[in-house]
Amino acid sequence: MQLQVRRRVRAQAPFLAIVLIVVACFVYMSIEPGHWRRGTGALGCAMLLAGLLRATLPATHIGLLAIRGRWWDTLCYLALGALILIVDIRLRH
Repeated sequence: MQLQVRRRVRAQAPFLAIVLIVVACFVYMSIEPGHWRRGTGALGCAMLLAGLLRATLPATHIGLLAIRGRWWDTLCYLALGALILIVDIRLRH
């Protein structure tokens, strides 16, 4: 029983890491609303990390980050992360 739980958690580890980063960003932005740009920058970095994980890890280890095909998921995660960071940087100036 515990072995099955460990396998499932290990298979979902990349997804859980991204979810934890996103939740931490939202908590930070709700606690420090004056520093929302830091939180959005971290969200963009989390999406870039999701894209890199999706591109490099095999399908058996990626968990719920795999939605469609590898290259389509990678493209979507990287584009979303880049777009968030570009908007964040543009709003700072």
